Amino acid sequence: MSTSIPEATRFLPVSTLRLDIFSQILLSIFTGEYPSGTRLKVQHLAQRFGVSSTPVREAIVELSGIGVVDMIPNRGAVVTPLGISEIREMYHIRRILEVESTRCACECADLEEIRQLLEETKALQQGPRGADWSLLCSDNDQRTHTAIVKASGIRRLKTELQRYDRLMHMIRVLLKDWEPYLDQILTEHLQVLEAILQRDKDAAGAAMERHLKGTCERAVEGIFVRRIPETEAIQN
Repeated sequence: MSTSIPEATRFLPVSTLRLDIFSQILLSIFTGEYPSGTRLKVQHLAQRFGVSSTPVREAIVELSGIGVVDMIPNRGAVVTPLGISEIREMYHIRRILEVESTRCACECADLEEIRQLLEETKALQQGPRGADWSLLCSDNDQRTHTAIVKASGIRRLKTELQRYDRLMHMIRVLLKDWEPYLDQILTEHLQVLEAILQRDKDAAGAAMERHLKGTCERAVEGIFVRRIPETEAIQN
């Protein structure tokens, strides 16, 4: 895995560097380079990535916020256990929140964005599988979940789900080249979007629950069972 931030990236705003470093560290945790109990030393990481200590500290704070790093007195930042049970726990919390947001989205007055995503998802599923198909699917996945939360109209729900956005993004990155998974995700999205457009709360909520349960098990299989190899390209 790459151990440095590209030269051009080092001159980006601190917030952009933070996200890049956050992704690099999270990837190292997922792939086992930083196992449970590893101390994340700010100066060491700053030297590794060739940046100042500020974006590294901010990245560690964000990692702590999603529960993959503990801030321990006299020890600093320490990587927490991250295995199958932890991933399932995170998806369980996300499922509770997103099922409710999906049900609430059925009451949204303007579902045009949902309708557009439905057509885009159909086009991806039926269209050619070019070199960028997996990236388009990943982008569609993220925008679909974002649009549903937006349609729910519940601001606090959106804030809570944003805590998991970067974690879920990393899982998307690790699974992005697994075409059978992507086909399943597109099919499940269609079921969710169609139910929302029909304003069927029960069907929409049930479809989202099935989707997130399936996504959780795909993540477990890909990351921990089949051990997806490290990836060089991290899309922020």
